[in-house]
Amino acid sequence: MVTQNPVSRPKRRTQQERRAATVAKLIDATIEAIGELGYHRTTIQEICERAGLSVGAMFRQFDGRLDLIVATAQEIVARQLANFRLLLAEIDEDVDALGVALAFMREAQSSAPTTALREVFVAARSDRELHARIAPAVSGYYDAIMAEAERSGVMRRFPERIREPLFFTVLHVFSGQSIIRPVYDRPDLDESVLTFVYELLTTYAESQSGP
Repeated sequence: MVTQNPVSRPKRRTQQERRAATVAKLIDATIEAIGELGYHRTTIQEICERAGLSVGAMFRQFDGRLDLIVATAQEIVARQLANFRLLLAEIDEDVDALGVALAFMREAQSSAPTTALREVFVAARSDRELHARIAPAVSGYYDAIMAEAERSGVMRRFPERIREPLFFTVLHVFSGQSIIRPVYDRPDLDESVLTFVYELLTTYAESQSGP
């Protein structure tokens, strides 16, 4: 007699898992919508349509549009920090850490999540509540990025007094580059800027190392 194995039934997700999946869909849809339409044109209906969810499903997770956007901003910075930590952890001693970090920063500034986050930053200039809600996460993110860069040794070649200004100078260069790219797309110029920034920083580092 042949014993047949019972057909295994798919494991039912817990309520917490279902909630996490719904939140993830909403956040991904918010990133996509804000990146394409901008902050003010992104409505709850637009987000829910992109997420394939009802408006009611959104309100079961968030009190309103602002809460969803704040959660999205927090998730973007959390993902970017996690990606940066992973990148640094994978850098071997023989690899040029500065070059890898610069390439990461440039690509991160051009990504869809950062584009959406930048739109939120612009809106926060005139929206006091939005500003107050996202400022702690943004401040914590930049502090954590600097701490990771210090810990990894990426900044070791530079005097401590210029490390933070250096980081933000590079960040603003690549951020400005990503803003202008949709109307002035010059991949050759993008590469030249990356090379120039790298050479500028390495030349400065060498000048500080003494004779």
